[in-house]
Amino acid sequence: MAFRTPLISAAIDFGTTFSGYAFSFRHEYERDPLQISANNWIAGGRTLVSLKTPSTILLHSDGTFHSFGYDAENKYSELTENEEHHGWLYFKRFKMLLHNNRELRRSSMIQDINGKKMSAMTIFSMAIRYLREHLMEAINRQMDGIDEEVIRWVLTVPAIWDDSAKQFMREAAKEAGIAKDQLTLALEPEAASLYCMKQPMAKLSSVDRKTSFVEFEVGTKYMVIDIGGGTVDITLHEILPDRKIRELQAACGGSFGGTNVDSKFNQFLIKLFGNDVLTELKVKCMQDYLDLFRDFETKKRTIKPESDGRVNFRLPFLLMEIYKNTTEEDLSESIRNSSFSNTVIIRGDKMLIDAKIFKEFFKEAVDGVITSAEKAIKTTKELDISKILLVGGFSESQMLQSAIRHHFPGKTVVSPGDAGLAVLKGAVLFGHQPDTIKSRVMKYSYGVEVNEVFDPDIHPDIYKFWQARKSRWMCRNCFDPFVNAGDEVEVGSTVTRTYGPEEKDSTEGIGIYASSQVPRFITDSSCYRLGTMYIKMPNGGWPLDATLEVEMKFGGTEFTVKMTDEWFGDSYTDSFDFLKK
Repeated sequence: MAFRTPLISAAIDFGTTFSGYAFSFRHEYERDPLQISANNWIAGGRTLVSLKTPSTILLHSDGTFHSFGYDAENKYSELTENEEHHGWLYFKRFKMLLHNNRELRRSSMIQDINGKKMSAMTIFSMAIRYLREHLMEAINRQMDGIDEEVIRWVLTVPAIWDDSAKQFMREAAKEAGIAKDQLTLALEPEAASLYCMKQPMAKLSSVDRKTSFVEFEVGTKYMVIDIGGGTVDITLHEILPDRKIRELQAACGGSFGGTNVDSKFNQFLIKLFGNDVLTELKVKCMQDYLDLFRDFETKKRTIKPESDGRVNFRLPFLLMEIYKNTTEEDLSESIRNSSFSNTVIIRGDKMLIDAKIFKEFFKEAVDGVITSAEKAIKTTKELDISKILLVGGFSESQMLQSAIRHHFPGKTVVSPGDAGLAVLKGAVLFGHQPDTIKSRVMKYSYGVEVNEVFDPDIHPDIYKFWQARKSRWMCRNCFDPFVNAGDEVEVGSTVTRTYGPEEKDSTEGIGIYASSQVPRFITDSSCYRLGTMYIKMPNGGWPLDATLEVEMKFGGTEFTVKMTDEWFGDSYTDSFDFLKK
């Protein structure tokens, strides 16, 4: 970077359902690390104030940017009510495109809610640009004349993401106007750990409504469960004597976030009213549709395991009118004569859902989180994990908190009061002091495709070939590991290997591979090609003693490769390209 110590650390937490930003000046951090500024977002006419805004984006019919977040939701609602939305493009919850996507490309497309396609890179960069510019306005309100060169930008990413998804976000940020050498990616569970570690105590109201105080002292080994809208990240950390963080196990998790609960509620509404009725409601009055789900979001956060009776929703009058016109039946009468007669009651413009049914919406997501956490603990029994730290927006759900506490009775379950902002605020801290992370555990084995001298005891005949240049039998398709899955590596660790060209006239390219196992051959089912790095062949061909040096750097939030032609001294030093064209 152009500076060793940034004057400002600015973090963008771009989430599946909600996004936000936060920042702090260096002098604030040195005086009080937890003095962090965030924005208050206003959710339209309902006067709801939130520290995050929906990850939605609205474009004009020509594909140019119009608005983001609550502004986008409210404008699109206005357009639909006036029948003026035709041709506009409306995207929401598109971050999940990057989750576990081996086919991710720079040219990948995403669809808006009406099926219109646009470049995913363009949509992501527009969203990040909006948040960056909004953040800069907030900084300039505090201090005029700030040059962006004094800012370290931090972009949060799930720890379970593959390298291609991380690179996609980095390139989208660059397209959004963030300089490459000023951008750092922060893994979300690590950022949350930093935030909680900076607090003298973290508190959480327990199941019996007592308040417990827990200190994260040196030597504490704990599990971080970061539960957002789309994904769940689970990692194991230890606090070292120098107050740095050591990762004990590679991140695991899955797509068990809060949107899973939303999806169950949506399926319930479709069964109740019919898909045609809900679709017409969206077309005629998007605001009513959004308000219904905003109401659900509130209920989702407050429902408790011990809740009984019924959960009350206000139904849009238009919904009931559309239902009657579509089915030629009165909604309340229709419900009384249906399979929902014992679980749903319609009274005027109120819908009362049996609390037991409502709590069922959580089952799949909660079971997914607990299964992943249980698996992580079982594989590390000898580590004696004493605490579980819950962070992320969905972690505020009392249904989820209670289930985790009951399933892990021997663990102290802790969550900060502002669990939904722990990642964002922790990312700001990470920007000021990125060396707080001491080591990480490799999720994958990384290596290169090589040819080895043929050994009949370990190599199959199918890969055997004759190397004329050195007059010997060789075996192709071998995997030469630089680091193995499960290895703990310090941040910034490098591994170097040296190889020689196969033939005098070969166009030298080295295939880079990854695997969740430790494969012997690149053809193993767990192994997949990340890409190939090429070096230009010298005029006259390669000398017999020419060598190519490959260096891989591990332990950071991103994995990099450098290849050097030691004969001529040419180096290819940029981060390895994980994205397909």
